[in-house]
Amino acid sequence: MAESMPEDIVVDILLRLPAKSLVRFKCVCKRWRSLISDRAFAKSHLQRLKAGDLIPSQRFIISGCNGSLKTVDYEALDDGGGEGRMVVPHGIKPLWEPRIVGSCDGLVCLLGPSNFVIYNPTTRECIELPGPNFVDRVRLSGVSGFGYDSQSDDYKLVADASSSSDENWKLAIFSLKSGSWRSIELPFQEEFNELTGQGVYWKGALHWHVYVLCMYDKREGVIMSFDLLEEKFHEVLPVPVPEVDEDICLLGLGIHGANLFINNCTHDRRIEGWITDEYGRGASWTKLFSVDCSAIINLDRDFEQTPLAYTSSGKIVIWMDTKRMIMFNPKDNTCKDYLLGTDLVREYAIYLETLVSPYLDGGAVE
Repeated sequence: MAESMPEDIVVDILLRLPAKSLVRFKCVCKRWRSLISDRAFAKSHLQRLKAGDLIPSQRFIISGCNGSLKTVDYEALDDGGGEGRMVVPHGIKPLWEPRIVGSCDGLVCLLGPSNFVIYNPTTRECIELPGPNFVDRVRLSGVSGFGYDSQSDDYKLVADASSSSDENWKLAIFSLKSGSWRSIELPFQEEFNELTGQGVYWKGALHWHVYVLCMYDKREGVIMSFDLLEEKFHEVLPVPVPEVDEDICLLGLGIHGANLFINNCTHDRRIEGWITDEYGRGASWTKLFSVDCSAIINLDRDFEQTPLAYTSSGKIVIWMDTKRMIMFNPKDNTCKDYLLGTDLVREYAIYLETLVSPYLDGGAVE
């Protein structure tokens, strides 16, 4: 029957299906395998996915201290899915003890001892990239990020390439399309001292939270971005502040659906989550939740608690900084634990389940 259906009807039906199902459907027949593997189809599937609700297609990828790599379908766990089926281990041969650099369009960038890997956890495709010969492994573990430049139709990997003797700040940039590294120099800014860890990809740029000096020698939190087209830094957003004037601790940046997500913790152990879909100094943040998590925190007082995501049903996924995460329901202050394995969780990123291939000649773009 699959062979007799008109091409346009087949395409329309398949484009409506989740990427994980389409990966399995490659086995139906040669025609479907060729269609689903086609770059134009993957591009259309990604565009349709982004036009709708992204949250059901978002997953965690987490790396452990012993080099383990797993993905977590937290929406399925929220719906009552079994933990064994929803926490999936991954093994990537080119990597040993991978670090997570970032994610974009379903592709996850990982750092090994001396190389990078671009990996799609949904299709299990990966491509190995050499590290730049002008940057050592220590600096590659610092400021980094991975994202998409729509103007050049290219995915870019960014890593700190500065040394203590440099007057300017240097970045190493890898172009997936050209398959090569190059370095750029930027006039040093005081804010660069605040940049740490992986940048969060959103709207064509990588984002970090930093503190900048403002009036009366006070420091305020802002979101800085590195535009992947211009290859320049910009101060793009102020961070949200609690309604009550009190000290806060920023816990992290992330993605919620198509929005930038930020979370913080007040001194009285109240965790807040905010989202925005705007750019600019006048952009506004919308509060997703503000909950008293003192009961949860008391259970693990020696560990940091970081809200990772907010599910479709309104539950908060909290990483307990050990071997588990908690699904916290603010409606009745109940929570459920999920063991993430025997290894301590080291890093995480949210990715989208897509058909995008790390090989640009057979993958998809935004």
